[in-house]
Amino acid sequence: MALALLPALLRAQSVTNLTFGEIKLGVLAHDASFIGGKEHGVDVNPEVIMPSPVPNAWAASLPAYLRWMVQPRPTFGAEINTSHYTNQFYFGTTWTWMLANNILQPGDGFSAGIFFGGAANDGEIVSSKSDRKSLGSHILFREALELGYWITPRIQLSGYIDHVSNAGLAKQNQSINDVGARIGLRF
Repeated sequence: MALALLPALLRAQSVTNLTFGEIKLGVLAHDASFIGGKEHGVDVNPEVIMPSPVPNAWAASLPAYLRWMVQPRPTFGAEINTSHYTNQFYFGTTWTWMLANNILQPGDGFSAGIFFGGAANDGEIVSSKSDRKSLGSHILFREALELGYWITPRIQLSGYIDHVSNAGLAKQNQSINDVGARIGLRF
């Protein structure tokens, strides 16, 4: 639903692409039970988001309806499970937008971001265990959504949800969905 509403939200003139680099650290509920999970534990989520290779000046030359999508940032991260279930190492691109700023103090603001890419995992391709997922492959598609609050222009707190699956390309396709919180530091 958020992805369907995103283009309308991004048409507003006050929405700007975030194109700088970030380092993030998160704590996520692994395969959250309230959305159909059966694996357990907590995932530690380190992530590096590189600056967008697309210059702001070039993006500004485009029509407003295209600007929101032309500055993806290369992203690399991991989700390391503390209970010996599935670990993930992922790569892809992140798009992030500042939705509103200077809300409570100068330099703060609300942002939204999406990630799309791939993930390598050490989970089970086919599992007969009641507490393990049958992922169908060690290489999966990965999507994520993040809603954040920038406490300062350099520090962000956010809520985060991600999903990995093989999109039905294999016979087994039990997804893993993680939910949690992260802190980010701009560089």
